[in-house]
This record gives sequence, structure tokens and C-alpha cells, in this order.
Amino acid sequence: MTMPDYEERRQKMEWLRGDAHIAHEIHHKSVSEHMAVVGTFSNAAMKAPALAAAGAIAALLGFFSANYRAIAGTTGQSFFNEALILFGSSVLLTVLAPGLAYFSQLAFLWSLGRDDLRWERPFVTETAASKRLYFVGTVFQVLAIIVVLGSIGLLVGGGWRFLLLAHFVSENPPR
Repeated sequence: MTMPDYEERRQKMEWLRGDAHIAHEIHHKSVSEHMAVVGTFSNAAMKAPALAAAGAIAALLGFFSANYRAIAGTTGQSFFNEALILFGSSVLLTVLAPGLAYFSQLAFLWSLGRDDLRWERPFVTETAASKRLYFVGTVFQVLAIIVVLGSIGLLVGGGWRFLLLAHFVSENPPR
């Protein structure tokens, strides 16, 4: 091997090594960005439905105490009980949703950690373990979405029952 060939080959190897370092750094940056997302998912997924359901429970209890004589022992009490159960179930689902979102992001993070970092093209490749963990993350993500939508559905159902209760009270004044 002549000296120019050796230098040319050495230069290509240095460029390849530099490209590999860039690809590995991009991969590591992606891992750290996902780690930050893990913490924010649990907070963001819980806030809106939980606040709405908790506020609805407070409003329902206030409405019941103000109209106790019109509601107690009548069919209006079943509207109250159903609304309270639906709102409470909505709160429970909103407590479950961030846990599912957390596990989904954790699985995605572990998936990135199981990727194979190489020194030749392609520099980052998926492995069987990373593909399985990505699938697990997707399953948890879909479950979190279903739970949040279920929580919103329960919140709407509780609101409907609350409206039926308010209509009942307006039609049947206290005795």
C-alpha cells in the first residue's frame, strides 16, 4: 500500500468515525429528550379531566346540600347518585391515565436504549429487543388514550345526570 492510498483510507476512516460520533450523539440526545417527556406526560395527562371531574363533584355536592329537601327520598336522589358515581369514576380514570402514559414513555426510552450503536453505516440500528419495547410503549400509549377518552365520557355522562337532577329539582320544588 502506498503512502497516498494509506492517507486516503485513513482520512475516510476518520470521516466515518466522525459521522458515527454525530449519529451516536443524536441518538443520545433523543434518549435524554424522551427522559424529560416522561415527567411531563404524567402531569399533562391528568390535569384537565381531573380538575373538571373534581369541580363537578364539588358543584354536585353543593347543589345537593342546597336542595336536600327536594331531592332526598325521591327519584332525584338516583340522578344524584349516578352523577356522583360517574364523576368519581372519571377521577379514578384520570389518576390511572398518567401512569399508563409514564409506562409508555418509559418503554419508548428503553427501546432507544436497546438500539445498536455501530461504527459503520447505518450507525444506529433497531434490535429485536428495541422493537418489542417500542410495541409495548405503543400498547401503553393506546391504553392511556382509551382511559382518557373513557374519563371524558364518564365526565359527560355525569354532567348529563347532573342536568337531569337540576331539571328534576326545577320541576319538583322542596316539600
